[in-house]
Amino acid sequence: MQDTAKRKKTARRRDPVEPSIRDRVLGAAVSLLIEQGAARTTTLAVQQRAGVSRGALLHHFPTHADLLSATVNELVRRNEQTVYEMLDKLQDAPDAVERAVRALALMMAQPAFMAELELWAIARTDVGLRDALGKVERDARKDSERVLKALFSSVADLPGHDAVIAMTTDFLRGFVLSGVLRRSSARRQQMISHWVRATKILLEHWS
Repeated sequence: MQDTAKRKKTARRRDPVEPSIRDRVLGAAVSLLIEQGAARTTTLAVQQRAGVSRGALLHHFPTHADLLSATVNELVRRNEQTVYEMLDKLQDAPDAVERAVRALALMMAQPAFMAELELWAIARTDVGLRDALGKVERDARKDSERVLKALFSSVADLPGHDAVIAMTTDFLRGFVLSGVLRRSSARRQQMISHWVRATKILLEHWS
């Protein structure tokens, strides 16, 4: 009897931890946002995918803006994981700056990053979402800056380092948005190659 009780106790300890209701709701919201876009990531759709009651959802996320803004941290986490995965795939590239730029470009072309940009675009005319996004984006920016510094660590001692990183991220954001309508792979590779060359020139001749 003692052995049986001990085995049951051990089995209970090994059971996977059930995600909290908040985590279930947030996971459903992130999945819907990536798969179907912000317009279809309604509270009802999230509630149904998460399998929770309306009251449970509203307890954790009282407004639609609260729900959407809460997805940012998870999107940022996924984007960080992706950029390092892309960096690993580019290890054969001989130049560290080129690896960094191309890894960022590949990450920004992924659905999780596009979903984050979509939230920014919607916030232009949605005051509630804009206010909610403001705080979480400020917090997430610290993680983004940490990743960028790691990517461009090989040129950290050059005077134009910070400005070139800022220009690179702004260029790539605009570039991936234009790619929504202009889907030429050849043009994409050409433009990224141009920017890699421009980045090297800026870093070498910054004064």
